[in-house]
Amino acid sequence: MKLFLLAATGVVTLGAGVGAVSSGHSPDHSNRPGPDSAAVVRMFGALGSADPVVCEFTADQLRNGWSWSSDASQIAALRDHAADDRAVKDMFNQDVKDPKAIRVLGSHLSDANPCLRRTAAQLLGGSNNNEALRTLREGMKSSDGKLREAAVLGLGHAEDMGSFDALVKSLRDPDTDVARMSAWALGEIEDPKAISPLVDALKTQNAGLRHAAIWSLGQIEDPKAVDPLLPMLKSQDADTRRLAAEALGDIEDTRATSGLTAILGDPDVEVRLAVVRALGDIEDKKATRPLLKLLNDSDSEVRQATAEALGNIEDPAAADALGGALNDSDKEVRRAAVEALGNLDDLNRAPPALIAALKDSDWEIREKAAESLGNIGDAAAVPGLGAAIHDERVEVRRKVIEALGQMEDSRVTTYLVTAIKDDDAEVRKAAAEALGEHKE
Repeated sequence: MKLFLLAATGVVTLGAGVGAVSSGHSPDHSNRPGPDSAAVVRMFGALGSADPVVCEFTADQLRNGWSWSSDASQIAALRDHAADDRAVKDMFNQDVKDPKAIRVLGSHLSDANPCLRRTAAQLLGGSNNNEALRTLREGMKSSDGKLREAAVLGLGHAEDMGSFDALVKSLRDPDTDVARMSAWALGEIEDPKAISPLVDALKTQNAGLRHAAIWSLGQIEDPKAVDPLLPMLKSQDADTRRLAAEALGDIEDTRATSGLTAILGDPDVEVRLAVVRALGDIEDKKATRPLLKLLNDSDSEVRQATAEALGNIEDPAAADALGGALNDSDKEVRRAAVEALGNLDDLNRAPPALIAALKDSDWEIREKAAESLGNIGDAAAVPGLGAAIHDERVEVRRKVIEALGQMEDSRVTTYLVTAIKDDDAEVRKAAAEALGEHKE
């Protein structure tokens, strides 16, 4: 029996396998047949005998386009990668329609193996099939808590509005794992009617249920959840604070700004990251000054996220501090600061450090510096840009020419004339076009 081993690259899971998102792309083959009962039996037999990690990798990829669906990946397949294997893999990316296969999957909702329960739930939930939904709805009525939990997982993947009332009721299930999964499923459905019961669930002492309720309120993205979520920022539990910050960032309501800025100094780095990113999503200029301090945070990822957030907020009051961040020892922080400076509203003066960034050791920073200087349009940058037309990287030279073309300064002409002799055809073309516009 062949083992179904799938690449796990690009997979993001929610919590303990609650949800998965893949960044890959696959063509629409919705008319292709899904697996029959024999294929399901073979698949589950292979997964059941596989290493648990391999099984979880497979479950992560199911119904997410897998990793071999594109034409390019098939063209690049190894010579002894059998076409039959690819066909079987593709079959499991389609809806399960065979009634016998649905019954087989239903039997695995109570499997002792948690990975097989999860895989069965995901296949049933993703099958767009009334019989599969009936199987999952019946599973919610079981006296077996593990089966109820798996059934709710499947209904969440199905985003089954027909189970909405049952899921709300299950928030009070005596089995807290079923209640937690029900809260997650309501977030997948994203109906604002779930806000009130999810807010009630915030009062629980069970961390899993509370975390799922916070996450789901963020998924629904309704401003009515802001006030109930704000107290969660003061929780003694770091995960609660982090999830609350992320949820408030998803909702993007400026009423959350003061509560978020109040915990920018949180001792937990993951909480600080979540708060900074949330403020960047909300884009409230009132957050600018509190954020500036975090450009000096001890953690480089926080510093980078802060520069990105300030770029999203676009407040020119952040210019000098972002200019200072261009001296950061971490190149990712410098990159974020360079890009942020180009995004600020009504910034007419380029910080000297941004002009100096045209000489940064990292060519991508030099490239971004040229782009940002073009956006700002400060003529004081012309000499620095002019010197950069000889940069060793063609990518930088192209951006330099674009930036010079945006400058209203007579000195630009000399540099553009020089760039017409560049070795790169695109640089020469851009220089000629910019020169023509300047002469006009």
